[in-house]
Amino acid sequence: MNDTVWLTLRRMRTPLIVLIIVYSLSVFGLLMIPGVDPEGNPYRLSFLDAAYFVALMSTTIGFGEIPYAFTDAQRLYAYLIVFPNVVAWLYSIGTILALFIDPQFKAVLRRGRFAQRVRWLGEPFYIVCGFGSTGTMITSGLHRRGIAAVVLEKDEDVLHRMTLVDEFAHTPALASDVTDRRYLETAGLHDPLCQGVIAITNEDHANLTIAITSKLLRPELPVYARSETDRTSGNMASFGTNYIIDPYAIFAERMFLALSSPVKYLLQDWLISVPGSALREPIDPPTGRWIICGLGRFGSRMAARLEEAGMPYAVVDVHPDRIKGRENGVLGRGTEGETLKEAGIDDACGIIAGTGDDIDNLSIVMTARELNPKLFVVARQENQPNDVLFDASGADLVARRNLIVARRVLAIATTPLLQAFLQYMIRQDDQFAQRAVGQCEAVLHGRAPSLWMIEATDDLAVGIQTAQENGVEVRLQHLSYNSRSETSEHLDCVCLVHERGASRIFLPGEDQSLQVGDRLLFAGRDPARREMLWALCTPDALFAYATGQHLPSGALGRWLLKRRKLQVEESE
Repeated sequence: MNDTVWLTLRRMRTPLIVLIIVYSLSVFGLLMIPGVDPEGNPYRLSFLDAAYFVALMSTTIGFGEIPYAFTDAQRLYAYLIVFPNVVAWLYSIGTILALFIDPQFKAVLRRGRFAQRVRWLGEPFYIVCGFGSTGTMITSGLHRRGIAAVVLEKDEDVLHRMTLVDEFAHTPALASDVTDRRYLETAGLHDPLCQGVIAITNEDHANLTIAITSKLLRPELPVYARSETDRTSGNMASFGTNYIIDPYAIFAERMFLALSSPVKYLLQDWLISVPGSALREPIDPPTGRWIICGLGRFGSRMAARLEEAGMPYAVVDVHPDRIKGRENGVLGRGTEGETLKEAGIDDACGIIAGTGDDIDNLSIVMTARELNPKLFVVARQENQPNDVLFDASGADLVARRNLIVARRVLAIATTPLLQAFLQYMIRQDDQFAQRAVGQCEAVLHGRAPSLWMIEATDDLAVGIQTAQENGVEVRLQHLSYNSRSETSEHLDCVCLVHERGASRIFLPGEDQSLQVGDRLLFAGRDPARREMLWALCTPDALFAYATGQHLPSGALGRWLLKRRKLQVEESE
């Protein structure tokens, strides 16, 4: 608000000076001219009467001559001062109106309101820089997980559309230069409740600038930055960016995982899918010869992963320098049948449409399918509005970079233990993944799971602490069953990770003991989460489920129970 006051005073300085001078001279003149009362005695206006009269006169209200009828001299003076006073008031009012419609002033007002809304959040939040399709998905995902977001977006039209969506109506958002330090600070960069900065604009340089600024001003704050080039990724890594999200590299890694272990790919896809969406069916990419159309940022990463998997491939590209020196390089777009035939489409097992143009990629998919219907097709999609077209194309896998970035950011930011679980799963043999898939299938009922992490501290440690104080060991099975059900009803969830200190157990058994301070990662349905939180926050829920007995509700009753237990122990 300081900027608003300063700008207002600066713009109103001249009008206010003119108004004050004209008003003061008018009042002073009335004080000097004598009048007469009804009895004919001399009378001079008081300062209050003179000020009151001039104010009403200059604003054209005019309640009349006070406190008595004016003399001719007073009326002549009033006639002379009415015009400069009216002009001064109109000048001041016009300046105020011009100020309110001035773009700079409106920008200052928006920034002030934005800063105030950020200060009033009162809950943990992330700063999201960029509100395109990726930013929309990330912000929506944060809201569904009960985490607030503060949005910075350079395009004001995007924010206007944002306010029309009920989900984002109360989200603090500001149209600004997302790389400007001042706006990052206004968005709460130094606020203790800020949990991290998410830089996911479409420009690598902007994301790099945001990451550098955040790390310099607040080094301990996590930064999640999107990068689509090796140069930018290396630059970000050099100064300690916590998480660098390269959508093309991530998809290439997942493609390699699908080639090497379909069951691991399936489990990973289930756990990172949008909660409630239909679970993907198992896929089994064929082994054999592939064709890559487009060897740019996406295609080069896919080529590297195919080489790592030991798969031969041919390359089709319009840039001669990209295919130079490659034994199976073909010059062309890949949208023409002759080019694909030259690349060996007839005996290929799969094709990757990886150009930077969605329409070209769709054309490649359709042409390739006509020439070889048995192909396994991977397509790259750049623009979200083309979702329907790519779904209709029949491609087996579609690399949607916005969705890839959003999934990875949400997974890391909201459920950090998930990344540890996925990395552990990839290092294990297929039996571990098959066991996890079997457990998930039993509780997910064909829908992607919600993920939640429980840290048994503060309010979430009440149930465990009460049970331990009464000599009862709480195990995972006590938390995995509905403590309010008379039957032994298993909750629709799977515990993926149990963490205690530096120790982690993946897919722990139901006999795993629980203690205050433990951290647990679950995948399952939202009703299971609600029941679990109720059991953890209710003092005697876990104790009653584990022992079949209920603790007294009052403090006196619990004290007497402890006394009896101590007496029994002493007698023994």
